[in-house]
Amino acid sequence: MATDNELAPAPLDAAGAVRHESAPTYIWPSDPLIKQNLEHWRDLKLGVIIHWGIYTAIGQGGSWSLHREDLGWFTDPPASWSGTNAEYHTWYYDQARTFTGEDFAAQEWAAACSAAGMRYCIFTTKHHDGFCMYDSAYTNTKCTSEESGLHRDILREVADAFRGAGLEMGAYFSKADWSRPEYWNRSLPIKDRFHNYDISAHPRAWERFVEFTQDQVDEILTNYGPFSVLWLDGGWVREPEEPIDIDGIARVARLAQPGILVVDREVPGPHQNYLTPEQQVPTTPLQFPWEACISQTKEWCAMRPDDPAKPTAETIGNLLRIVAGGGNYLIGIGPDARGRMVPSVRQFLQDLGEWMQVCGEGIYSTRPPENPPSVTSDDDITWYLTARDGFLYAFGHSGADEVPATTLRVDARLTEVTMLGGGPLSMRRNGDATFIDVPPSATRWASCLRMTLA
Repeated sequence: MATDNELAPAPLDAAGAVRHESAPTYIWPSDPLIKQNLEHWRDLKLGVIIHWGIYTAIGQGGSWSLHREDLGWFTDPPASWSGTNAEYHTWYYDQARTFTGEDFAAQEWAAACSAAGMRYCIFTTKHHDGFCMYDSAYTNTKCTSEESGLHRDILREVADAFRGAGLEMGAYFSKADWSRPEYWNRSLPIKDRFHNYDISAHPRAWERFVEFTQDQVDEILTNYGPFSVLWLDGGWVREPEEPIDIDGIARVARLAQPGILVVDREVPGPHQNYLTPEQQVPTTPLQFPWEACISQTKEWCAMRPDDPAKPTAETIGNLLRIVAGGGNYLIGIGPDARGRMVPSVRQFLQDLGEWMQVCGEGIYSTRPPENPPSVTSDDDITWYLTARDGFLYAFGHSGADEVPATTLRVDARLTEVTMLGGGPLSMRRNGDATFIDVPPSATRWASCLRMTLA
């Protein structure tokens, strides 16, 4: 079994990863179609985010090794590398030739995620390194280039396969692009993640970068749609330091696809249609639409063929905390260098699908109940509540693979209680409280009770 240290995520606080522990700023959309699509997205509850790129081919989980500051191990180049930053920059992009991904089969990933109960997929069209996993007309830094070992339009394969398996698609897109001379001018020193020249002295260079960004967003949404979400990363690219014209990006996106959700991560304002706490579940439920994005392995994609994954009990516990708090759960997985799904991820997806097939009724299209009754038992089981179609769902989670028998007290009058995967349960009333004799769970990792209030 993997240790906590083996699965501890990168210290992304150093890179500005958003946490949303305090009360964040949120602006509700006013457009009726965006509001409608936002409520539909909140019904989906469970999604997958898939990272894959040059970085995978050199055993890394993202392109942060191009970053010129030491923020922790996730910014380190491969251990075998020696040389200057400038030499590493050139070497890194040369690895597109060795990034072949010969074993990647989008249909396999789509089928596994669909069977696991996931309802939408966010795919990394372009990380901060600027390497496009689609056939961009505006750069040769792409998977279809004659210099690329892939020689395939990966986004086309993924979008077709996942939509064919019944999932909706979202497009991850980094606003930063470290491959562009209009962002990182390599004739000048590069010292961190930000642009490295004076925009006021070279306004046309920055204008070209803004135009380039909008052109790429337009071609993704025009040529590969439909998409439910434009998921914008690189939250440091914002006014006033890096005026990317987010209004223009949103306008371009919605001209291509009216009503699409735009998620300008970490940037409060009208174009952050939902919040995205990363690698953690907020301790206090947020009062706005939100989605916790958490990697299932140590990094956002597989670093090696025997990568361990988080225990299924832990992940289902996260799912219950998130959904009971009104959020969506975006689980991060990704292929290894050759495009394979590692065994630990494959097993996890099978486990999750087994549980969701029985208990998904209390997950999909639910909301936190209004004025929820107190639900307690005298043991180490934690109870989470959701509501849907007049039913109250109570999930019992012990943190282990099995949930033992217990006596549950619900401070409300109930007319019926059923264990999903089991059957009707006996109950007795004492005043306004109802006591339920709950047998060992019919499902591993967590139990689900469907209750009808009197």
